[in-house]
Formats: sequence, structure tokens, C-alpha cells
Amino acid sequence: MNKNTWLRLLLLMLVCGVIGTGCLNRWIQHPESENADSHSQEQVLHVLYATNEAGSEAIIAATQKYERQTGIRIELDALPYNNLQEKVFSELAQKSGHYDLMAVDTPWMPKIIQHLEPLGSYIQNTERPKSIQLDDFITKVFLDTSVYKKDNPQEDPPRLKSINQKDITAAGYDIWSLPIQSNILTVSYRKDLFQDLNYRKEFRERYHRELAIPRTFDEYVELAQFFTRDTDHDGETDLYGTTLMGSKHEANFVDFKSFLNSFGGRLFDDKLEPVFQNDKGVLALETYGGWIHQYKVTPPDVLSYTWDEVSIRFEFGQVAMGMNYHNMKLNPGVGGEVGYFMFPGSIVGGNLVRGPHFGSWGIAVNHYSGRKAAAYDLAEYLTSPEAQREYLQFNQHVTRKSAYEHAENLMDPALREYYQVLGDSLSVGVGRPRITNYDQVSEAVTNALHDYLTGKKTAPAALSEAAVLVKRLMQQAGYSKD
Repeated sequence: MNKNTWLRLLLLMLVCGVIGTGCLNRWIQHPESENADSHSQEQVLHVLYATNEAGSEAIIAATQKYERQTGIRIELDALPYNNLQEKVFSELAQKSGHYDLMAVDTPWMPKIIQHLEPLGSYIQNTERPKSIQLDDFITKVFLDTSVYKKDNPQEDPPRLKSINQKDITAAGYDIWSLPIQSNILTVSYRKDLFQDLNYRKEFRERYHRELAIPRTFDEYVELAQFFTRDTDHDGETDLYGTTLMGSKHEANFVDFKSFLNSFGGRLFDDKLEPVFQNDKGVLALETYGGWIHQYKVTPPDVLSYTWDEVSIRFEFGQVAMGMNYHNMKLNPGVGGEVGYFMFPGSIVGGNLVRGPHFGSWGIAVNHYSGRKAAAYDLAEYLTSPEAQREYLQFNQHVTRKSAYEHAENLMDPALREYYQVLGDSLSVGVGRPRITNYDQVSEAVTNALHDYLTGKKTAPAALSEAAVLVKRLMQQAGYSKD
């Protein structure tokens, strides 16, 4: 030690004699540092994450395990969706490097991709022990969540049968996040009602076929009609066949989008021109509205429902089938048993087409972070096969094939069934359009849907007017020309 170092050590010993010897031990471990805080900051990674929307409980447990394994401290801030979106956009707009990792919902990607760190070079780093195993991710989920062109983020990802980094790079894309959680529209149903012998006999006599899980919209609405009834014989319907999300809300937009996809339709063509107003779009909307107004198989206040109200109706046993983005359960006071099946579809060209809406969360590295390599290591761990297997205990919507295979060994048969349905659904799901003005487009279409559902306009008129507005919005965003 030089003279100055000896003088600082002597002074510290005198101070420690007054307040205790622990401070001396902490200083001796790193005598080269005159600022203890600077060293501790090098050992901290800051993560900005969602709450229940992206399974925060599972991620918190994983970060705690990572801390124990590596000695790196993780500080995780979890915010509800709207607050998280505002925080992510604000941090990146300021080019702040405070958060090293961020949870990113797919609709945000076209707006913020310039502020994220491309991960291709980190994945190629052969010096680091690999747990990435790209081909283990569900292909559709990975492509939709993670694969973009930086300068053309609205372009759909390449069509690949499995995930291979060389194929992604050769097509001109890079990897911008790692998929950590996915939600997709599935159906929870009252298995106890479906298995009831009296109901099965009644159904057979009425429809001349066995009561079974529906595959098509026609079969689904038939079942919904059958179960819509007055069970206590007081003259009022108290059990409805199904739920929908009919409120003027994005939940209604993605409901319509799921019907549209399943009739073989699309929101936009390859040039990002709106095409949802065509015959397939009208059929999808009229089918959706028919369940509410013609067949009356939904609760009467369904036009106020989003995913929250749907859960409540199902929980308290008021519907036989319910669509949502998680596995709904029954209140213990209701009794009964819950099962799960895939969102139905339609026969197009002799084939069953299903197109349930899905949305994924990616974990992305902040381009302005001063700890990008360490942040990538954590992202790789949080999405690793090992971590995702452990996420199953938290009912996390995992994104790896191996995690779904592992779910086949779960003790709870209902949870095994749900993971089977979830995995199968993710392989056919359809994500949101890759546009910077998604919120505006969603609102424009949602308003049109509401006009139709409330009887203000016909389906063709509502959709045609919405298409004109969406075309103008796309032009204003620079996506199309007059």
C-alpha cells in the first residue's frame, strides 16, 4: 500500500473502533474502490416488468434464483399494463439507461425498436454456455414476438418451420427480444354439464348426435343454444351458453379479429390496405352479432364485457362456455368441473381454419443500458428451458415446446388439459398487425363494431366506413398512398 492508502486505512480503523468492525471488513474486500456505491452498482441489473398480465410472480421467483446462482442483484419494478407502457416509452424517449431489461408487448415494437438492442450478436457468442436453444421456442410465438427488420418493422416475419438464426439473418431480420409469456384466446367450459347424463340424452334426442367438444362455429352456437336455459324454472334464463367481449374496448376488437381470421379473412392485405370490410369481414361480424341478438346465447349485458367481466360470469356458474386469455375457474360455491378446448373455426376449402388472437410478451435489452451483455445473460436465463419448466408451478403461459412437454406430467389433470390446449392454440394463433398506429386502428374498428352491435349501422356499412377511416390513418402514418 502507498502512504495515502495507509492513512485512509488508519483513519477508517479509528472510525470503526467507534461504530463497529463490520465496516472495516467491507472496505478491505475492495480497497481499490474509494466509492462503495460504484462497486455495488456494477452488480445490479434493473428490470422493468408487467404485473399479472405477463406472469410477474414466476419472473420474480426466477430472478431470485438467478441472484443466488450469480451473486448479481436484480431490482425488478412491476407495473400494471397502462403504467408499464407509459414508463417504457418515457424511459426510451429520454434514452435512459436505468433499466437494463424491459418487458415489451408486441404492439409496442414498431414504435420502440430503434431504442432496443438487437440480440443476434449476443446469441452468436460461443464463449457463453448456451441455454438459448432457439428451435425449442414455439415457432409462431418466436417469429411474432421477436423477429423484426429494424428499418421496416411493419413487415411480417419470414415463414419458417422452425427457428434457426441463420435463416432469420439471411432473410434480413434480427432478433429483438426473447418470448417470455404468451396469451391466446381459448375456451373454458363446464365439463360437469357436458358430462351430465340427462343433458347428454336431451342433446342426442334434439340434435341426433352426441354432445361433444365443438370444432366449428356452427357446432359451438348449437351447444350455446342448448345450454341457454332456465335451470330453476322461475321463468328467467339463469344459464347462458357462452360469453363474448362486446364492450367498446380492445377486447372486442380482438374478438372480432379472431372470428375474422377463422373465416379466412385478414385485417390488411400485403400492402397494408384494409380488407376487413370484405365479405369475410361482414360474415365474421354478423356471426358475432348473431350470437348476441339472434340466438341470444350470451348474457344480456354482454355489450359491457371485457376479459374481466367474462371471468366473473364464468366463475359464478352463469355460462356453460367462456372465451378468455387464461384458464378460468369456478367459484368453490358453484361446484362443478372445468375443462378447456381450442377456439372454434370454420371450414374453408374443405379445411378447418382456426385463427384465435394471441399476443406475446418479449423481454428486451435496453439499447442505452451500460450493462447490455449482463442484461442479455439474464434475459436468456429467464426464457431458458430450465426456467420455463419452473414457471409451470405459477400457471405461466410458457413459450417453449419442452415446457409444454413437461406440463404433460403435472399432477393436476385440469392444468394438464389447459396446457395442452394452450400449446395447440399458440401454434395456430394470429398476432396483431405490426403498425405504429395500432391503438388508433383498433379504436376505429372497435367503434364500428359497437355501432353494429348497438343497432346503429348494418355490418357492411359499419365496416366500410371503418375501412375508409383506417385507410386515412394508415396514410397519415406513412404506410400507404392515395
